[in-house]
Amino acid sequence: MIRLMTYTNIKKYNFLVFAFFLLGAFFVVLPVKAVDPKPNISHPSMSAKYVSQSIPDPIEIEAGEQKIVILKFKNVGTETWPVTGKGYISAYTMEPRYRNSDFFSPNWMSIEQTAPISKITAPGEIADLVIVLKAPTKLGSYTEEFHLASENYSWVQGGYFFLKINVVEKKVAVVETLDNSAEVVDSESQYIANKFIQTIKNVEVEGGEQIKMIVGFQNNGDKPWKNYSLVSNQPVELASVSSGLSFADSVWHNASTVLVRDTEVPPGSFVREDVYFRAPVEVGEYKAKFYLAIDGQTLSEAYAEVDVTVTSNAPSHYTEPFGGSEVVAPVSYKLDSEPRIRVGLWQPPSYVQFRSAESAYDVYAGTVKKGTIDVNKLVVLMRKDGQYYFRGDELEFYSDEYLRLSPVDNPSAVFTLLNYSRMVTWKGPNNFSSYRGALEYRLGEVRTDAIWVVNDLLLEDYVKGIGENGNTSPIEYLKSQTVAQRSYAYATIENDKYGIFDVVATTGDQLYLGVESERIMPNFVMAAEATRGYMATYDNKVVITPYYAHAVCRTKSWTEVWGGSTKPWLVPVQTNYDCKYYGSYFGHGVGMSQMDASRRATAENMGWSDLVRYYYTGVKVEKFYE
Repeated sequence: MIRLMTYTNIKKYNFLVFAFFLLGAFFVVLPVKAVDPKPNISHPSMSAKYVSQSIPDPIEIEAGEQKIVILKFKNVGTETWPVTGKGYISAYTMEPRYRNSDFFSPNWMSIEQTAPISKITAPGEIADLVIVLKAPTKLGSYTEEFHLASENYSWVQGGYFFLKINVVEKKVAVVETLDNSAEVVDSESQYIANKFIQTIKNVEVEGGEQIKMIVGFQNNGDKPWKNYSLVSNQPVELASVSSGLSFADSVWHNASTVLVRDTEVPPGSFVREDVYFRAPVEVGEYKAKFYLAIDGQTLSEAYAEVDVTVTSNAPSHYTEPFGGSEVVAPVSYKLDSEPRIRVGLWQPPSYVQFRSAESAYDVYAGTVKKGTIDVNKLVVLMRKDGQYYFRGDELEFYSDEYLRLSPVDNPSAVFTLLNYSRMVTWKGPNNFSSYRGALEYRLGEVRTDAIWVVNDLLLEDYVKGIGENGNTSPIEYLKSQTVAQRSYAYATIENDKYGIFDVVATTGDQLYLGVESERIMPNFVMAAEATRGYMATYDNKVVITPYYAHAVCRTKSWTEVWGGSTKPWLVPVQTNYDCKYYGSYFGHGVGMSQMDASRRATAENMGWSDLVRYYYTGVKVEKFYE
């Protein structure tokens, strides 16, 4: 797992070198006794008291599976506990100290360090420490010992705890038939698609003129699409039927098929396509229809319809373009449409209050639409009696399936989590609780009680909401950061780190703060728009692009910090501007130094793509979608 570093985000230093780095934890009352290692507490003002544990010991996990445990601690010291930057609170493995845990998961900071606490915690308040445990394949009983730590500051007094875990054999799921026999059933549900975007509904053009439309569909069924295509009707002039007419453009797959995509689309996912078509050659009024076909099955209810008014006949020399050479095809990108990303936002303690600010939202229980909630209506989502519960406007229901709220007509619509307080100390008195796109409320993993709020949104909206820079930084540097952050996000999507989502909203991946971050960082938003779709590639593949606050006089290689196989684009380069100002690393040191890049952009008048290529050796900067 890679944790990205920013100006205010401190990665732990080498503990063997910096002996002064003292840490802490708290004591948990558990059913069996264990010896508190009692590390030296350099700052007793950092003190904790155990409150509760979401799953009592012994915790049972099937081999190779994951389970989420939430431990609650009360801040009984005199200092506030941060979640990022200097002194943030997490836990390290103990006995022996800094050992490699058998239960490490991608949620952790490293194989020896858990993720940070979930919120800034003032004295007297209670914090959640969320630990995702991934069981090893070896069956048996384990004891995992930890100690809370204030990063680069102190061990937390009273912060020792341990977990008793039983790893059991993985069970095979079966389905009960009507005659009580057990067998695997392959359900053949109908394909269901919902059109969520269509950029034009009518157009006036000359005969033969090329028209562009963006159209998008969501898989609302319960099984994936193995492939999909768009097929077109033949033009029928509304006053009479004309022969020899076509909407086809030279970029079509054939005379009636606009495009074919051999891309799997999971349930709930979106596809968005640029559709190019031609106006018929004769004056008249026409209806162009583009039907979605899934695995060869055309869906009669899933289509985009455009009223086309041809105001003048095509020139006499014009030939309908399918197969013709006179038409210039649009720019071809490596991705057919802008990707979406799923962000693990928050683990609410009991319930979620949701309100849309810009669009009506469709409400789903799993993939089944239950109704629509209008703008500004208060919605409550929670777990009750082992089921999901929804209440909002005039809609109320229970469901065994997770809840999803999806904007009706604007994929970038804004919603607010009314009972979510998310403050970032160095960002001022702002509550980062508003986001774009869709929301899901669902269990993190099978058979656990931990609920996640997941934000499903377009990749560009995600990039604009990342809050790891300052608004006044040089614009070319900010552009280079958007490329690094977009590349990191997309590479993480490809790696499938977390299962039900792609990234977490904290510095465990990138500090995603949403709409309020867009508001206070307009220059960064402008930088993201200027680099839309651009990512760093090596050997024709988007690659992971870590970054951090500052280095000393050079960056570090991937293997130098994290071991494993060499990543040739992550090798040492000189950071001359850091060398003038800093005597230590502020972060892991791999990839782009933010301080050095910011100064280099100004001192050398270096552009954003050159900055990316400087810190990530041998990469190309390529535009992947329009």
